[in-house]
Amino acid sequence: MALKKVTEYLILGNSAAGIAAAEEIRKGDRAGRITIVSDEKAGGYSRVMLPLYIAGKVSKAETVIAPKAFYTDRSIRLLQGETAVSLDPAARRVTCASGKVLVYDRLLIATGASAKVLKLRGKELPGIFCLRKIEDAEGIRKILRSCDAPAVIVGGGLVGIKSLEALLHLNRPVHLVISSDRILSQMLDRTASDFFLAAMQERGVRVHFHSDVKAFRGKEAVQAAVLADGTVLPCCMAIIGKGVVPNVGFLRGTGIRLDQGIVVDDHMATSCPGVWAAGDVAEPFDALLGKYAPSPLWPSAVEGGRIAGANMAGAAQVYPGALRMNSVELLGVRVVSAGAQEGDRILIRKNRAVYRKLVFVEERLNGYVLAGDIGCAGVLTSLVRNRTAVTPDTLEEGLERGFSYQPRFQMLGGHIEALQSQQRSAT
Repeated sequence: MALKKVTEYLILGNSAAGIAAAEEIRKGDRAGRITIVSDEKAGGYSRVMLPLYIAGKVSKAETVIAPKAFYTDRSIRLLQGETAVSLDPAARRVTCASGKVLVYDRLLIATGASAKVLKLRGKELPGIFCLRKIEDAEGIRKILRSCDAPAVIVGGGLVGIKSLEALLHLNRPVHLVISSDRILSQMLDRTASDFFLAAMQERGVRVHFHSDVKAFRGKEAVQAAVLADGTVLPCCMAIIGKGVVPNVGFLRGTGIRLDQGIVVDDHMATSCPGVWAAGDVAEPFDALLGKYAPSPLWPSAVEGGRIAGANMAGAAQVYPGALRMNSVELLGVRVVSAGAQEGDRILIRKNRAVYRKLVFVEERLNGYVLAGDIGCAGVLTSLVRNRTAVTPDTLEEGLERGFSYQPRFQMLGGHIEALQSQQRSAT
């Protein structure tokens, strides 16, 4: 009797999606050989915890999400310091920069994304970081031990504001340079953004709206950032957070369907047989936007990796679709947004302490923004995710005085399972 062939699983990427996929593959296939390729020499760690590590709120060990035992206990081979540079789908093999050739039966591409490269004079000076890797956090911590000059944060996205919070925790002066008119412009409107602005200004942060850095100055290290209007900001470091680009360069010409990232179906499969993709590099279909779009969020990467791994191991699981949801706490202010921010009808409630924006399309909640009091976030997220039919007036009636959660959603005809446990887990 012929022996059953052992399946060769190859995973490119050792972060959220790759680790989740490996764990799911091993659940479904105890005998298959799993190899994970990492372009870093560090083990699996949480990128979202890097600002906490800089602030000294967690140790380096506490950022680790996959210690050595994770790999040994699951018989996973981890190749560190290797970068994939080409893929031959017909031969089912990947070539690394070192010349190492890896063959596979089933491949997961979870190569993530890299920070956008800005064309700025002086961007190569020591002291300028993008905070995408643990080595960036180590470099920032080293400078903080030896210099007390201000820091410049370029970009008002998640990387920028969480880096800013870490520096404020250490009582460091900070300049925030934003090209748009508001903080977190990709997830918040101006009103919600102003909640964060007020908290920053109370802490002495200088926020430069409608501004861009055009150059960095320095000799042996960065000493100043020069804005487009000529303003010079002395600094001992700069952290750039101007968005990311999916790492798909090595896939061009392979036949895999690409947009910004890798287009995948609801099983996280690519257009190429035997190849899946997940995490920041993947573009699943976004039902709210009506198109394929990247979802560079940690929870999306974990779930996408899990679904990809299950399908690679033979279980037909469906990815429910990405839901753009961000929950951010900064300087004591909490803000949550989810879904799309444009629709047929928008309801807004606001006072000094709280803000709520509900976006409807054809009597369905398509998105929302909460600032200050986020008590109803779990219920609203369920409505957006499940595409539950609900009129604006009915939903308004179901929210206690516009803001607080109340277990009174049976008035919606049983369509909403607004249990308090669900709400707590979502917020």
